[in-house]
Order: sequence, then C-alpha cells, then structure tokens
Amino acid sequence: MKTYLTLFVASLGFASVSFANQPHRGLPTYEVTASANEAEALKWVYTYYQNPRPAEFARNVHLLSQAGYFEQAGQPAQAIGFFSQVFAQNAELVNFWMAETRSLPEKHQRILASALWLSGNPRGEAIIRRQMTGVSEAVRTDLAALLEKKPAAVATSPVDSPTAMDLQWGAFLATGSELHITNILASLGSGQRGIAESARLSLALNAAEHPRVLEICRAQLDKQPNEVRLLLKAAINDAQPAARQPSS
Repeated sequence: MKTYLTLFVASLGFASVSFANQPHRGLPTYEVTASANEAEALKWVYTYYQNPRPAEFARNVHLLSQAGYFEQAGQPAQAIGFFSQVFAQNAELVNFWMAETRSLPEKHQRILASALWLSGNPRGEAIIRRQMTGVSEAVRTDLAALLEKKPAAVATSPVDSPTAMDLQWGAFLATGSELHITNILASLGSGQRGIAESARLSLALNAAEHPRVLEICRAQLDKQPNEVRLLLKAAINDAQPAARQPSS
C-alpha cells in the first residue's frame, strides 16, 4: 500500500514514470540544452549539499524553470524533495522567496508550494494562501486540497514507489544526509515487486556520480541485514569502476 506522502504528491498531479520504463532512477539527468547560466543553475542543485548558496535561490529557480528542470520525467517529485529541505533550512527567507517566484508558470509555483508544505514551516499555510490569489481556478483547487492534508516529513517517509524514491534523492541533494540514503536502502529489503532492483540500480548510478553516496553505501554494508547487504554490495561493485573513470 502506498504511503500518505506518495499519494499526497500524486494527488497534486505529479505523476512519476513507472520503474519498468525508467529503471535507473536517481539524481536528475536532463534532455535540454542549457545555456551557461542555466547549466550553472543545474550545478547549484547537484552540488547544493556540498556548497549551500541560498542567496542564489530566486535567480536559479527562474533559470531552472527556463531550462526544463521541472519538466523531466520524475523530476517534480525530486524538485519537491529538494526544495522542501532548502525551505526547512532557510525558514526565515521562504516568504520572500515565494514572492520572488510568483512570475513562474503556475505548475512550477505549485511545485514550490508543495515543497513549502512538506518543509514544516509554521507559516506555510499563510504563505500558500497568499499564493492562491491571482492564479487559475485549477491551481487554487490544487492548493486548497494541499492545505487539507497534514504535512508529512520526507525524512520519515518509506520508499514504496518511484515517487517516494524521487523525493528522497531530491532531499539528499539539499542536505547530503545519510538518512535519505538509508531510507532508499530500506527498500532493498522491502520485498515489493520492482522496487529492490530499481533501488539497487539507482544507488549504483548515483554512487558513481556522487562520492558522498558511495561513502554512505560503504559505511552501511555492515549495518544492514543480509538480504539488503547482498544487493548493496552489488550496487557498490557496479558503482566503483564508473567512479574511477576520469571526468570528461
């Protein structure tokens, strides 16, 4: 059975591609040709946990919107996970940020509003209600439905679907926290059809790209039950040759 948080994201229209169609789920890849500025904005997301730069929020969110960041398969959930943690880390700036991004397309504003709701900001409801002015009836309906649901923390949500995994990877990009990786590791032993193998492939892919992911996976080897350890070891073995390749 899907958890509340998975159903919450799906209820806002943020459908995720099935595991069968996208086996290598993980940190985002893009099919857009980005300008130099847009590429810098994408780098801001990829490396945020290594070098947080909240002062660049508004500029980069506008560039990400232009670059197609919010339009890629599975990306809305990753974006919600990422921005929920950036908002949680910078609660005092959120009101200003939401005002600065009112010119974004409505569906992108909706993603940010969803992230704000999941961030646990005590002023989130009031800020979102202000966002409901001057938008279409469809978006007002979505935001009203959002406010009827109790916020659920990404950090404590089990990985039981593609959407849930995307949320964790997005949150990891913002925090670098081991917790989001261990949440994904838990899905290796879940026994749910398709999830364990997709999680293994996702961990291998991202461990090859992010030394922090590989470090966490190695540290977790002796802490996991045997059925998880075997799949985790396979992910680490798959990641290590790619990780040693020089960057192009």
